[in-house]
Amino acid sequence: MARQDPMAQWRQHTRLANHHFAEGNHLAALPGYRQALRLAEQQLLSWQDANEVVAALVVACHNLADLMMAMGEESNATTLLCQAHQQLLQLSHSPSCRNALRVAALNHSRHTQMELLAFLRKRGPNVVIQACLDQCHCQGRSAHTLH
Repeated sequence: MARQDPMAQWRQHTRLANHHFAEGNHLAALPGYRQALRLAEQQLLSWQDANEVVAALVVACHNLADLMMAMGEESNATTLLCQAHQQLLQLSHSPSCRNALRVAALNHSRHTQMELLAFLRKRGPNVVIQACLDQCHCQGRSAHTLH
């Protein structure tokens, strides 16, 4: 029996978790989103299509963060949003990563930055997110988007 490729597994876990989330069954969605994140992290450095694997990582982090918010766990959600952004910035500046992965990480970090800024606009000040933006110097480049 042929083993399913990791990105197909990622999609399967994500679809099932999305289904549970949409039905309001948060506890049933949790393991699927966690597994999707694990799969994306495991494939990050080795998956052939750098853009696909970075997108999978971002989607997995943001899905899990949305679930955490729905479950009333804002602290866990903010940690996940910051983790995704910081991980992409580290990859984009890592000389040991292949160029395609660095470029994909940099491109997707714009999305994670916008998610952090959207969180601040929607929910108000948040020390963890502000520290993440300040640490990566994103706030200065995008302060105008908060107005």
